Amino acid sequence: MSVMDIRQMVKRKINILWLFLAGLYLSLCTLSAQSEKTGWESYEYVYGSNPWLQSSNAAGLQSLTIPDISTAETFFNKKNGKLVNYYESDNSLAYGAEARSLYRLNPKVVFFGEVRYTGFEGKNMGGSAFIDPYKNPFDLVEYADSTRGEKRRESYNLVGAFSAEVYKGIIFGAKLDYAAANYAKRRDLRHENKEMDLTAAAGVASRLTPFLSAGVNYSYRRRTEEIRFDMYGNTDQQFNTLIDFGAFYGQQERFSDNDGYTKGNAKTPLFEEFHGVSLQLDFTITPEWSFYNELGMQGRDGYYGKRGTTSIVYDEHDSKILEYRGNLSFRKQNALHAFSLNLRREQLANYENSYRKETQASGNTIIKYIGQTQMLDQTLWNIKGEYTAYLGIEEENPRWVLNAFAGYQERKQTVSLYPNYRKQDIHQIHLDVSASRNLIRGNNQYSCFLGIGYLSGGGNEKQDGKYDSSQSQTSPASLDRYLYREYEYWTTDRVRGDVGFCYSRLLRDRMKGYARLDYALTEAFSTDYIGKTFNELTLTIGVGF
Repeated sequence: MSVMDIRQMVKRKINILWLFLAGLYLSLCTLSAQSEKTGWESYEYVYGSNPWLQSSNAAGLQSLTIPDISTAETFFNKKNGKLVNYYESDNSLAYGAEARSLYRLNPKVVFFGEVRYTGFEGKNMGGSAFIDPYKNPFDLVEYADSTRGEKRRESYNLVGAFSAEVYKGIIFGAKLDYAAANYAKRRDLRHENKEMDLTAAAGVASRLTPFLSAGVNYSYRRRTEEIRFDMYGNTDQQFNTLIDFGAFYGQQERFSDNDGYTKGNAKTPLFEEFHGVSLQLDFTITPEWSFYNELGMQGRDGYYGKRGTTSIVYDEHDSKILEYRGNLSFRKQNALHAFSLNLRREQLANYENSYRKETQASGNTIIKYIGQTQMLDQTLWNIKGEYTAYLGIEEENPRWVLNAFAGYQERKQTVSLYPNYRKQDIHQIHLDVSASRNLIRGNNQYSCFLGIGYLSGGGNEKQDGKYDSSQSQTSPASLDRYLYREYEYWTTDRVRGDVGFCYSRLLRDRMKGYARLDYALTEAFSTDYIGKTFNELTLTIGVGF
């Protein structure tokens, strides 16, 4: 048996184990409350229609209005098309399994649990060496398009939360969210990534008056993405990487065993941590009208490299994040109308360290830092507005779901490599409308979904200049090929159509089995650097408890 066959066998066994554990967990959680349910309850409706359940404050779980609800499902996703970003695949396959559960143990205690596994295989991938370059303050970008190849990723996520009334209407909540991922490129210049992302949060909430509920929450997040570069082919071949400080502007680095961002045979981590607080205010205006608000602040700090007297920290960053989430809802009889607004602003600064190596009298070599230069000043805005109508609600299952969505993103950044600079300003708008219909006939439910969206944008790819025109320093490295691809992906006019069908059937013990097929087609009006078409097909099979 080959190494590849062994790897595939182990992967299949891991997937089966995850599904078995998820199913066992959900079965135990839902056993006590099965008799109080009909089986037609929709997890998406129960979770999506209650802003407290989506809050960063786990104390909001106490607002669960039914005894319990759970789902377990597996999915397969196929994507094809050239309308992709510079680091994405034009031919990929994803598969995975997920289980989620909301469970009220007693009138004072509610639990939430979620487990998820996702596998991904993508062809013709290059560009960024990071799992998701938009998470990070800088990027490591392959210089040549000829080195694109297959990449694989496995990711795992485990979430647990609970809320409990501890004293006369005072509710305490806690949440732990752990995610891990492995990522690898299978062609030189190869890279192997390991990501760990852990968030722990605790909060309290209480109904202060018949008209006002309030809560406060603290969260701590710690994320590490460790990356290792290597090559297994012709060792005489040279590979170059752009140290991209923003807008594909930075320094060219040749892969070798010497010190650097892409040092060979070395595991270099990008580490960062977040401290955040949030405030929740929920106004019950009338029995039909309610207005939920959540305001959050986060501080973010991190670095790339290793702390220590003999190791190098190449890069450091910090940012301030402000977030607001509001939900105005009107509920009457068997209908719910919800208006939501989400705002997020991040101000990010990135700095590169200057250092030298010093040899002590003992013969030990230490790192001496001699300065720090700001490379990036970036402002990110993300604004989303949404209206959702749930109509004909029976047994926690709406017969109609109508949705209208509008989104706006903006990225402004200045990259400085003195005496040169590059400024970039990109914005994007996104509009969507959709409708879904659930039709129940006996023990069968037939669900149809139809949606259409439009995306456009604008701004400028780059504006280069000098702080001091008397300086004749060589211009920084620039990868304009990727610069234009990314800009076109963000801004080109396109339309997207979605269609889906789901068949559900009641099984024994009020369990619901379902199979869903979704297809989406995106078509751009005019492109020069990327393709015009993108297709996505998803098959989902699951059960609801």
